Amino acid sequence: MENQDQFKSFDKIIENLANKKRAKIGFGLIRPDVEIIKSLKRSSKFADIVLVGPAAIKKVGGLRKIIATNPEQKLVEILVSGEVEGIVRGTVDDFKTREAYSKLSEQKLNGDESPALLQDCLNRRFFLNPASNPQGWQKEERLKIAISHAKFCKTWHIKPRIAVFTGVRHETYKRRKDVKDGVVGILNKTYEDAEWLVKKITRAGFEVKNWSIDLDLALESGYNILLPVNGMVGNQILRTTLAFGGKVLFCTYAGIAHFYDDNSRNEKDFDYHIKWLVANINRGK
Repeated sequence: MENQDQFKSFDKIIENLANKKRAKIGFGLIRPDVEIIKSLKRSSKFADIVLVGPAAIKKVGGLRKIIATNPEQKLVEILVSGEVEGIVRGTVDDFKTREAYSKLSEQKLNGDESPALLQDCLNRRFFLNPASNPQGWQKEERLKIAISHAKFCKTWHIKPRIAVFTGVRHETYKRRKDVKDGVVGILNKTYEDAEWLVKKITRAGFEVKNWSIDLDLALESGYNILLPVNGMVGNQILRTTLAFGGKVLFCTYAGIAHFYDDNSRNEKDFDYHIKWLVANINRGK
């Protein structure tokens, strides 16, 4: 419960910051979607929202629109030029938007420093990363993710508790740890990597535990930074969370000169994304 109480306090901070001053936000939209439009109109109490998309969005009423044949490029252009103070990627292409940002801003987007806050169907909050398929396949990369997320939590007065996962139970590893080949060898390697991560993260001064395969128990115990075996596993955790009524609250790129929030392309509810982005902008002013 302590973990979730921290997020209640976090929500109050975000609400207060978001109400401090309106911001101008760009939002990528490929085609009209009734639920997304409703969400953005609700979020207009915090921000002046500019839709960026192809000709298909022309008929959307009540919001300013920029029509572009390459909406990913245009969305980034209005961010880098200062026409908007921040962007939410929305339903335009993830990789194209990131490529455009790296090119136009001359800054590299680091997925290791993109905290993603999720909420499950039981309203429990947790950070999840790696959650993009190519990410986190090396233990060193996951270590960077864990440390950067823990530091991020501390800046928002959230006590980081890091759960590391494996592909094998503790007792199973003990029985079969000498196997180095085949599927069992791969699973054993995930366990050995997890133990390495626990030592490194502990030395960095953060609370951490190897939960083996027990993600459900880690959540029940209040761990709030989930570190899957790799990005492919993380991506499936993300999609399963969404499929069973959960949501992504934000996925922000840290360590860059602009305010850029990412999301899952299948989301419909962007209320928290917009509120978070405006709060973050106001906090940075």
